[in-house]
Amino acid sequence: MPNRYEYRVCQLQQAKVTFVNGEWAGNKPLDPARVEESLAACSSTWDYLHDAGREGWELVATNVAAQTPPRELLYLKRQMD
Repeated sequence: MPNRYEYRVCQLQQAKVTFVNGEWAGNKPLDPARVEESLAACSSTWDYLHDAGREGWELVATNVAAQTPPRELLYLKRQMD
């Protein structure tokens, strides 16, 4: 049987993981009127990757789009049981 994988696409803003597969990743609701507070509710990139690694996720690619501000994406995968 071939390996099966699941994937995550994580968007970063100011070294924080803000969206995972299009869903807000903060531990408090997103408030566009309070950007800094909303970002503070998100995990740092390092902490997110550390926790994801313990759950079996592997970083397989990154992408930084040349725009202002730059759009940074992380691509993760893990093998499904």
